[in-house]
Amino acid sequence: MAFARFVLLASALPFALIGFAFSVAPHEFAARMGIALVNASADNDARAVYGGLQLACALLLALAARGDAALIRAGLIAQLALYGGLAGARCVSLALVGAPSALGFALHAGELLALAAGALAWRGLTVRRESEPARATKAGAAIARAHASDLGELLPLVEAFQREQGYASGDAALRRAVAELLRDSRAGCVLIARKAGRAVGYAALCLGYSIEFRGRDAFVDELYVAPELRALGLGAALLRALEAEARACGVRQLHLEVERRNEGARKLYLQEGFAETGRELLSKTLIRD
Repeated sequence: MAFARFVLLASALPFALIGFAFSVAPHEFAARMGIALVNASADNDARAVYGGLQLACALLLALAARGDAALIRAGLIAQLALYGGLAGARCVSLALVGAPSALGFALHAGELLALAAGALAWRGLTVRRESEPARATKAGAAIARAHASDLGELLPLVEAFQREQGYASGDAALRRAVAELLRDSRAGCVLIARKAGRAVGYAALCLGYSIEFRGRDAFVDELYVAPELRALGLGAALLRALEAEARACGVRQLHLEVERRNEGARKLYLQEGFAETGRELLSKTLIRD
């Protein structure tokens, strides 16, 4: 993630410099590039296209670099499109009209370098997380981020949690909700724990936003461990792994709900640093399936 942020910021810099130069001194900088501005209309177009538009591109890339994982991915898509278009057009020009000026060569080299850096950053973000080493736990289980392909083994655990808590289960809406969370990183993520190749627990993180907490917040939406593996530390391991995921997403405040009768879960959450707020959660259903 840090490399991707650096690439976006570094990619924004040339746009900012060129945009500033054309905004304040379009004739001088255009002459350096072998472009003649012959009238007021050409002057206005240079300021707009080479000045204002370049500055806007720089601003968008810089803002993306300050965002969460989803915004960084969107920024990298924009970076690849911008530099790919520039580098591709210069390659066509080289083939058709020959070598440009020394400044044109320098710009072309910079664009190719930025394109390569963007591709590396994109590859680093899109490598499937399950290919990374899973987090090992004292219970002998391994924790990894779940993907859409894991829905089949995750859903029975979700159903077991719903039944245990006395919630409705077995409906199509539940399957759809889990599938959407696995598919859309903007909504959150699910961690799955496996032991000897069998799914034995999961934790779900759902992202939100809060003025009170000055930015992104999130809920530990569900946390479940198979009964035979409880009291072995797997629940705490899942909670800590989910907290790490939340930090990576830029979450400033993490919340959770706990049933009043569930003393075991409440004790775990207090031990892990969660605190009572003295507030009462109220809910209202807006859409019914």
